[in-house]
This record gives sequence, structure tokens and C-alpha cells, in this order.
Amino acid sequence: MKLSIPPMHETRFELDDIALFVEVANAQSFARAAARLELPPSTLSRRIGAMEQRLGVRLLQRTTRSVSLTPLAKPYFTACLEVLAAAERARATLDRSKERPARMRISMPVDLGVEVLGPIIASYAAQRPGLGIDFDLSSNAADLLRDPVDLVFRIGRTLDDRVVARRIGSIASGIYASPTFIAGHPPIRQASQLAQIECLNLQTANGPMAWSVGDQRWPAAPGPSGLSANSVGLLRTLAERGLGVALLPRHLAVHSTNRGSLVRLLADENTPRWPLYAMTATRTVPSGIRELIVFVKNELATTELAAIEEAPR
Repeated sequence: MKLSIPPMHETRFELDDIALFVEVANAQSFARAAARLELPPSTLSRRIGAMEQRLGVRLLQRTTRSVSLTPLAKPYFTACLEVLAAAERARATLDRSKERPARMRISMPVDLGVEVLGPIIASYAAQRPGLGIDFDLSSNAADLLRDPVDLVFRIGRTLDDRVVARRIGSIASGIYASPTFIAGHPPIRQASQLAQIECLNLQTANGPMAWSVGDQRWPAAPGPSGLSANSVGLLRTLAERGLGVALLPRHLAVHSTNRGSLVRLLADENTPRWPLYAMTATRTVPSGIRELIVFVKNELATTELAAIEEAPR
């Protein structure tokens, strides 16, 4: 059945005015209704008067002591109660959908998703029957304002100030090389030596990743090397094969160091700690997404993979 929708100029004020009318009729007093609504009585009286004029019907019989419905207004009042109840049901339906989305599409870097966030988020979903998760793993940051994505996790702050970035932790890094690479070079005891040996370069969406080791700074990987990739997972593999020194997230290198395929170098020197952000299109997000962000933050706080700041944005 095709619904007939009244022109907007006939309906834009009607629901608000219906709610005011019902409040006055229930209270049987403009003063009592105005107190409940936290409106000046004169404003409430003016709104009801304008409503009556617009409808061409007198709705309320006013006396010095009380307010009552006119005979014509009684069936209108009953219909108004049904309209307000339907509006409340519609709002509640929207709230339920908004509070607990049935599916979430979440974007994150490939290596961070595989090694850290994917299992954490899957654990969250397993505790909530009926919730589906679509993982979008990519080295390219999703556009929250254009792409069908609910939540984005990224290492490093986005350049788009239109989105809301909540800092949930930081990712520690280290300098790594394979035992065979180390055996073929003089002992590496100072950060400045990195400029003379092969280093593997990470390409990001904003260009080469800068290196900082101790008091040494480079705009990209130091040292002569022709190998560059946009995946730290690939750089780890190349480093394991003795093709250069890599600056890697510690969570990505921990399994390699445990099995002896990588060795951490210059462990006493400070290396970058990259901020980890959870990003949403707006500050107003469903409670399910807020709960997931808190869950991920708390899970990271129980591991050695991320150092959590006490005051995230």
C-alpha cells in the first residue's frame, strides 16, 4: 500500500505541538504542564494557541481554575496518544539498532590485524552471539567518510582532521637483523653505524618511514639498500633471510627472536614508539563500537605489545 505523506510545511511542527498538547491535557493546567516541560507558561500557551489556529479547531476549554478538552478534541487527543506511542516505538527501534549493530566492518593494517588486533576482535565477537565482524585488512587507510567502514585502527595519527581519533596505546619498535647478517658485518655497537650497512625501507602512505635510534635521526632507512616495501611483515621476512637490518614493531619480531631467526640490535637505544589510534567518523557512535574500542584497549594493556597511555584522546 502506497503511503500518502503530507506536505512538509503541514507536519514539521506538528509532532512537537502534539506532545505539548497532550502534556497540557493530561495536567489539566498550563502552569503544571509548563513546569513539567520546563517552559514558560506564556510560551506554552502561545504554542497551543497557534496550533489551534493552524488546525481551525478549539482544542482546550480554558477557565481560571482548570483546562479541559473540548468535545471535538477528545477523539483527537486519543489519536495523538497513538501518534506519540508510535514515535516512541520508532525511536526505540532505532536506538536498539544503533546500540548493538549486527555487523561491524573494521579496517586495520594487514600485519597489525594478523598479529594482534584480529584475534582480540574475534574474541570480543565470540562473547556476543549474533555479532558479525568484517575485517578489512589493507595497507591503505580506509576513508571513514566515504567507505562503508564502522571503525578504523591505524598506527600513527591520520591526516584527516574530520574524523575522531582515540589513542588507545602505542606500538614499541626495535632494530633487528638475522644471525647470518650479523656474522657478516662488524659488531654494531652504535646507531651511527647503521648509515654504512644495508637497511630495509618501509614505505607508508605518507612516504618512507623515518628512523630514529638513540640520538640519530634519518628521514628513511639509513644505509645503502635497494629493498623497500609497504609491509612490515615482508620486511621481517627479508631481514630473516639476511638481506638487511629492519626497524620493526616488537610484536611482529617477537616470534622471530624466540626461534632465533632475528636478533635485536642496539637494545639499549631508544627507538620509535608509534601511537595506535581507533578512529570513527563522529564522536557519536553505537555503544557496541565504544565497547569494542575499550575491550581492545584493555586487552592490549595486559600484553607487552602496546604501552597504553592513561589519557587517550
